[in-house]
Amino acid sequence: MAVKLNKFYKNYEDCRVGQSLFKFVEYWQAAADPPCQSIDGGLAVSHRKAERRAGRRSVLMALALAVFGCVLVQSAMAATPTPESSTLCGGTLRRAKPTADDPNLLNYKFNCNGGVTAYTLIVLRKPNDFNTIDDFNTNPLVFDTTDNPLSKVAVACSGEIPGNGVNCNAGAGGSVASLDWVEGSLDTTAPYCANVPPGSKPGTKPDPSAVVELVVSDTTGAEDGPFRLRLAGKCPPPNAKTKTKTSNKAASKRALNKAAHK
Repeated sequence: MAVKLNKFYKNYEDCRVGQSLFKFVEYWQAAADPPCQSIDGGLAVSHRKAERRAGRRSVLMALALAVFGCVLVQSAMAATPTPESSTLCGGTLRRAKPTADDPNLLNYKFNCNGGVTAYTLIVLRKPNDFNTIDDFNTNPLVFDTTDNPLSKVAVACSGEIPGNGVNCNAGAGGSVASLDWVEGSLDTTAPYCANVPPGSKPGTKPDPSAVVELVVSDTTGAEDGPFRLRLAGKCPPPNAKTKTKTSNKAASKRALNKAAHK
């Protein structure tokens, strides 16, 4: 409105209520705009309306930015998967050929029905026994479902030895794909199967078989497990000298009786 007035007046203040030029201005202004009016002690009405329009535009702009920001946040949330502990895993253990350094070597193998970024193996045997693992393979191998090795997936393991757990991961941004197999090994401080520790007194009960459990972190960020890895095949009977002194005496008496009856 001020621009239109300036086309006809050198000084905008000349446009006053009651001046004879009022009709001329009213004739040339847009139909939607009211006539130029002034209010004592304030701005022209057209200026106030312009300010109100500018204020409305600012509010609309702020609302638009807020809505746009919400859309961006929702898009980011949609792109990030929600952690959900629904991944299932399974696998087996096999006793490997013992060596001088690894007399109780076990090979483990497992896969899951979802992508895995990290996993932990825990070996349990007796309460408060935190030295169940003597050694482990630091670089397990990954195979696809047709048993082909996958060189692009690198798994690294670490942990204290002796200890009772091994932590492994596929590296930053890496993962083991769904149904692909992970194969590694660890050496327990005592045989996996039930056994009597060497040097035990006669009649000592065998230590129980070890329990190997698997816990994984999947690609959604959730933790899944524990899943028990069981030994393929049966354990042999404990190689314990379970005879007591009393049973040895009884065996000697039976041998003497047989000799006397001959």
